[in-house]
Amino acid sequence: MEHTFHIEDSSNPKVKAFLEYIRTLDFVKEDKIENQEFALTEEHLEILNERRKDRLEGKSKTHSWEEVKDFARNRHSK
Repeated sequence: MEHTFHIEDSSNPKVKAFLEYIRTLDFVKEDKIENQEFALTEEHLEILNERRKDRLEGKSKTHSWEEVKDFARNRHSK
């Protein structure tokens, strides 16, 4: 089983000590992610804008999170 935790890099000495400690454990693997900036391409922005426009004009429908989960469950049960 794998777990993911997001810990803010902080100047707090307790956070630094904790991170130093868990790095010493042989079952812990650290994946450092630098600059998690993400930029959409112009093409993706156009798609999003078109979908938003369709939604605002009533041409498309949004779904609740429960509906989405039901769709996914039903799709996998086929």
